[in-house]
Amino acid sequence: MKRSAINRYIRLLFVVIAVALCLILSVEALARVGGGHSYSGGSRSSGGGSHGGGGGSGDGGAIVWLIFQAIRFLVYLTIEYPAVGIPLDIVVIAGVVFFFSRSRKRVSSGFSSMAAASQAFAARVADAPQMIAGKFNQLRKFDPNFSEIVFTDFCYALYGKAHEARGHGSAALDLFSPYLSDDARKSLLQRNAPGLTEVKGIIVGSMQVTSVEGLDTPVVRVGLNFEANYTEVTKGNGATPTESSYYVREYWQLERKRDLLSPPPATATALHCPRCGAPLQHDSVGACTFCGTKIDSGEFQWFVRSVQLIDSEGRGPLLTSDVEEVGTDYPNIIQPNFAQLRAEFEANNPSFSWADFQARAKMIFDELQAAWSSMNWERARPHETDNIFQMHQYWIDAYRRQGLRNIVDQCAVTAMQPVKLQEDAFYQAITLRIWAQGYDYTVNSSGNIVSGSNRNLRQWSEYWTFIRNRNAKPGPVQTELNCPNCGAPLKVSATGICEFCGGKITSGEFDWVLSKIEQDESYAG
Repeated sequence: MKRSAINRYIRLLFVVIAVALCLILSVEALARVGGGHSYSGGSRSSGGGSHGGGGGSGDGGAIVWLIFQAIRFLVYLTIEYPAVGIPLDIVVIAGVVFFFSRSRKRVSSGFSSMAAASQAFAARVADAPQMIAGKFNQLRKFDPNFSEIVFTDFCYALYGKAHEARGHGSAALDLFSPYLSDDARKSLLQRNAPGLTEVKGIIVGSMQVTSVEGLDTPVVRVGLNFEANYTEVTKGNGATPTESSYYVREYWQLERKRDLLSPPPATATALHCPRCGAPLQHDSVGACTFCGTKIDSGEFQWFVRSVQLIDSEGRGPLLTSDVEEVGTDYPNIIQPNFAQLRAEFEANNPSFSWADFQARAKMIFDELQAAWSSMNWERARPHETDNIFQMHQYWIDAYRRQGLRNIVDQCAVTAMQPVKLQEDAFYQAITLRIWAQGYDYTVNSSGNIVSGSNRNLRQWSEYWTFIRNRNAKPGPVQTELNCPNCGAPLKVSATGICEFCGGKITSGEFDWVLSKIEQDESYAG
């Protein structure tokens, strides 16, 4: 074989295997508290997607050296022992091509693996966020108590309760008939695998309001897109239970009487009869055991008319790869009329200080990064609402199960920009775009870096939303690690209750707490 042919062959092998190397090192997802753990195991989304990127692990140079030596050995075999080398070359190249095709499919799928399902899902995203906000404002003319924050919490909780109940069969799910129609319950039960005994680890990564309709009729309807993860436990014929994790996308349609007055946050749950408030129990015909009312519409509370599974993929959390940061240099998405809304907010809240608020936001940011990196997530409990705390706890547990720990070292906030203000009958909400930097990497149980880098500084930005109860006592916000109600050292229970004064500080009743984190490349306002 001529030297020129040998050189071409070497270059070809190197290119083919280098492509495989790139895919191997970049196909999954990195992490940090605001996202990056990619609950779907693919690209990024509004629930907190993959961040990754940076310099990769410290073993990258050794891997490249080994691959180069492997190429040299393959060339040697091909020239000196073609009967062995050529078939081996074919196997290697075929394996690389196969890996490439699978990886490209996996990377391109991210949150959407099937084109038809993606189109169906995207087709439901009809109304821009500004239009949704306008329609919710119109709904408040009929229902002054309507709170988008309370509504979101209600939907997150109902989603989790419904999936948990279907894991225990139709009887358990039927208890939620005051909130789920017959068709909705049937749709949920249809996906139950034979031998299903439990549905657990239910995490809503993203919930998007796609439509608000019927404001000129007695019944208002709201469409929701959910993106979520859950784990199903199945057991059959006395075998050991098996667990299968899924990433799903679902479309739910809710309805409710337009003129109904929304209940306050403390009672806006799906744990009791929406008419009389008694525990969820019903008789043989589905009527409440206490008040005798059979509920099959949104006469008293939001009611799920239909549930549609858009797609389902069997995959759990993937925690060990590098993906390039996206969106950090995007322009700010600022709420329309933000300057006017800000002036009105400041006039209505004369004791409010932007400097104090941003100091508290930075304190919460720092505490969450420290709690995340140390995997001492109870440290974050006082600073997050229940839903986002449980979601982050899921990721901490996922890291523990895989013997991993994600570290955000020397993390520092570099800038903050208020971009959105909301007020309703119960809550105030402020969204900040936060820019930060630090060393973002993941280590295994031996302390070896398996993704990210502790040498290449990483920069990112995210949109963090903080909420506070409108009845919070006036005065400067709390920027120290003390209870915002009684001033005692910050020590709370698993349910967010101060162990000294008994106040639930994670509800925003006393001071600002974190409610939501959204990624800069998917934030829509």
